[in-house]
Amino acid sequence: MRSTLLAITLGALGACAVGSAALAADTRVATMPFGECLSIINEAAQDVGEEPVKLVSTSDIVTVRINASDGFVTVSCDRRNDRMTLTKSPIPEAAGMTAEAR
Repeated sequence: MRSTLLAITLGALGACAVGSAALAADTRVATMPFGECLSIINEAAQDVGEEPVKLVSTSDIVTVRINASDGFVTVSCDRRNDRMTLTKSPIPEAAGMTAEAR
């Protein structure tokens, strides 16, 4: 099951490239144990070869941003609700920015 969820997460990273013309964020929510959600973040970071950017880190909620070539994927793990929220966000071309770390 974890490999399936990792595939969904990594698919979302790749989908940023396919859907980059759309400027709206795309959000998915899945029910899963907190520890499994954290494992998915770690595996996704290893697969893209980059540490995630920690946005929130408490005992009950962890939110990170994983950079993609044309946008970001934000993953939130919620211990209280056993929930993972994944949001794909492309960078608007007009912003003149890239998601790549420098």
